Amino acid sequence: MRRWVLKAGATSLDDLIMETVPIPQPKIGQVRVRIKAASINYRDQIVLAGMYGPVTTNIIPLSDGSGEIDALGEGVTQWRVGDKVTTVYAAEEWIDGPPIPGLTFGLGAEGMDGVLAEYAILSAKRVTAAPSNLSFIEASTLPCAGLTAWTALHGDRPYVKPIKKGDKVLVLGTGGVSLFALLLARAVGAEVVGTSSHDEKLQKMKALGAANVVNYVEVDNWGEVVFNQTGGVDRVINAVGGSAIDQSVAAVGYGGEIATMGLFDLEGKPLNYISLMMKGASIRGTAVGSLAAHKDLVKFIETNNIKPPIDNVYRIENAKEAYQAAASRNLFGKIVIHLA
Repeated sequence: MRRWVLKAGATSLDDLIMETVPIPQPKIGQVRVRIKAASINYRDQIVLAGMYGPVTTNIIPLSDGSGEIDALGEGVTQWRVGDKVTTVYAAEEWIDGPPIPGLTFGLGAEGMDGVLAEYAILSAKRVTAAPSNLSFIEASTLPCAGLTAWTALHGDRPYVKPIKKGDKVLVLGTGGVSLFALLLARAVGAEVVGTSSHDEKLQKMKALGAANVVNYVEVDNWGEVVFNQTGGVDRVINAVGGSAIDQSVAAVGYGGEIATMGLFDLEGKPLNYISLMMKGASIRGTAVGSLAAHKDLVKFIETNNIKPPIDNVYRIENAKEAYQAAASRNLFGKIVIHLA
């Protein structure tokens, strides 16, 4: 089989190498998945660049994949050969509820092989059923970006304050998490406002259902503009980082929430604590989500026939080009590598 390997100490695409190796065999409690598609997240760029420390051993990169189970290890009874599955991003011990101690970057990061290979050996608990309405290419985008958007909108299980019809949601940027959040929020009847620095992307967001859009480069005080347009949003999906936190506070409504996630930047102006306090608003760190939340997401996607936006699809031999495309400022939606 063909697979891509990120070499120990990697800091760039030069350290990503394709190999041909024998097809591996599952052991006790494992399944072998014939990977049909894998998608790239920003965290994969972080792992590649060694931004939080280079990997210390050779690993297969990428956390998000979809495919068919084609072999079962001893003791596996919950799956059958031919089942259509996606990977589970978080630790297999995170079954339900809020995040648990010891969470890591997930598959395809330090010490844990990912799915940029024609076959992957995974714990039987590290896969879950894929949505019946999605292709393998579409389903591969769910484990990180889709589930993060779901958790950002609803919180951790049990859902205390999930997004609902009539709520107002602000999504920042046009990465995978933000576009998933737009689609999921619209599916429950929420009103969505989107931001981007590209007018073409703003029009695409409107085509996906955004009621209003703002170019944050042309409008310095875009947070205040959004507040005046909406009376304050109930939820800000801040997948941008610290540089947008001040405007997020300006945009959020009374009693609203700013859900933050991702590692795009850690910069930012001093937080306007007075405004945050006077609005009774809150800022919530958002981890990806539990297995139970992932299953809720799958059911919701099937019920509402939601189709993830795909920017482009690459063949396995062109994985390096896919990485470069995923880092482009022109990106709108997900980059997927087709392995079938």
